[in-house]
Amino acid sequence: MIKEYIMEKSYIWSIPTRLFHGLFVFFILLAYITAEEDNLLNYHAIIGYAILILLGFRIIWGLFGPKYSKFKDFPISINRVKEFISNIFNSEQKFVGHNPLASYVMIAIFITIFLIIITGSLTLGIQEGKGIFSHLNSSMFKEMELFEEIHETLSTLLILLIIAHLGGIAFDKLFHGEHETLNSIFNGYKKTKTQESIKLNIFQKFIAMIFLVLFLGFLIFNFLQPKNILVASVYEPINYEKQNELFVSECASCHTLYPSQSFT
Repeated sequence: MIKEYIMEKSYIWSIPTRLFHGLFVFFILLAYITAEEDNLLNYHAIIGYAILILLGFRIIWGLFGPKYSKFKDFPISINRVKEFISNIFNSEQKFVGHNPLASYVMIAIFITIFLIIITGSLTLGIQEGKGIFSHLNSSMFKEMELFEEIHETLSTLLILLIIAHLGGIAFDKLFHGEHETLNSIFNGYKKTKTQESIKLNIFQKFIAMIFLVLFLGFLIFNFLQPKNILVASVYEPINYEKQNELFVSECASCHTLYPSQSFT
């Protein structure tokens, strides 16, 4: 059967929505790349806070953005879920934006990432004495590994959610490819039964511009001030050469970190 009825080209995802998605994916990837190296810890923390700004934009966008990006457009009722599952192989899909299962996955990703950032910040402060929670690096808290364990568990959960998200995209490409959902991530356009295009108003453009400036300003600030309050340490670096010049000249190759104050 020729499905002429679904061949309308509708503009579904605006530039701010697509830009957010691209930056979100890129910075999450950077966060995982920098997670395992101690010398990249500060960068890992800054990347986490950058993701938090992106997440803040998505929450505001979910309240005041265009149709299909708004949370109220997410079809998360049980009846909608049952309806979608029962017709999941039907080529005629009624959900123009996120389908019910994709909506649940997206919400879960947002919540998980928020908790990852919070537990990461607490871990950085408690165990490393760095950042906004560095005051918790005391004898009472600094051996606490709870938040680090939660942080790592949530990071694993996020990987599973991302796999579920990618699986949904692959499924849609395979069984509902005529809607061009995958292409819409890049160009904003989907094939729909009727014309469903969105258009940004001046207020929505203002919101997008403010967050873009905030995000870029945050990155520039951290480039110019790499040891700012978000990653600053409570510990002052020790200049052993100035503290004990003789020790450094004689024994520093083996004992730089532990100079003998009684060395003569």
